[in-house]
Amino acid sequence: MARKVYLVDTENVGTAWKELLPERGVKDMIILFYTENSPGISYVDLNVIRQYPSSFDMILCYPGKNGLDFQMISYLGYLIKTAPKTEYVIISNDTGYDAAVKFWRDREIEVCRRSKSELTAPKDKQAGDGDVKVLLKQLLTEESYTEEDLDKICETLRNYSIKQLQELYFALQKEFGAGPGMDIYRQLKPQIRNVYKKLPK
Repeated sequence: MARKVYLVDTENVGTAWKELLPERGVKDMIILFYTENSPGISYVDLNVIRQYPSSFDMILCYPGKNGLDFQMISYLGYLIKTAPKTEYVIISNDTGYDAAVKFWRDREIEVCRRSKSELTAPKDKQAGDGDVKVLLKQLLTEESYTEEDLDKICETLRNYSIKQLQELYFALQKEFGAGPGMDIYRQLKPQIRNVYKKLPK
């Protein structure tokens, strides 16, 4: 299993990153990027965090419009140069990072983004939808889809079986609009059986 480095946009996700601590591998690294604008830590969260000493690093960034974002993404480039075989996970709700994710994935570097809702969702839901979301991200490359979009796609898929593809087609159009829904279906269609295999019952 590849070593993971988590880059956390604390201005964006607050202390939701604490959910990473129990799943962190021995060689994995959590890097918190913060500014004076990052939210404070509650005593409840602090009590959880203190159970995992020396499990993360902190990098102070200069504040400013998108300042933390630019500093974090430039640090990602530095890390990739020094360790290209590592898997990098950006922790943020900001879809602006997705362009950088695609840039590096096109160059065969393992980079992805996880949102706050992914971190804080019930564990059974994460386990259930995790595999299919990874596949959806691989298949839906023509547009940038948010975690909310992926959740809606998963829910729509659950409502129809592999034998109801025409109904699925119209449901995606209803949910996302005629053009976008058609594009989603067109991109999924060649691998639709694999999508349904990964979809939790």
